[in-house]
Amino acid sequence: MSSTNQDTLAATLAAASTASLAVSEAGSESSNPATPSKRKVNKCSFGCGAAAVKTVGTCRYCSQNYCSKHRLPESHACANLQSCQSAAKDSLAKRLINEKTVGSKVAMA
Repeated sequence: MSSTNQDTLAATLAAASTASLAVSEAGSESSNPATPSKRKVNKCSFGCGAAAVKTVGTCRYCSQNYCSKHRLPESHACANLQSCQSAAKDSLAKRLINEKTVGSKVAMA
């Protein structure tokens, strides 16, 4: 192979390498999820503007996301607060009835 062919081949490889590097850098910037402009931050549905808590911030009664200050149904004036309270009362009443001491359960010593 002559030196001109080798120089041409080297120049072609260098240009291709530079082009692929530019494409990979451009692709890595757009696919980076940590970019603040593309990352979605869940805000408190109560309207305070704080970030919603991921693990315990979702209300099980209204399915909204809330910050740590408004995560309890009483704190964010949940629309389903009455059903929440009645379910809790029913559960406690059932538990008390099951644990009630009656004469048949008491052992004679």
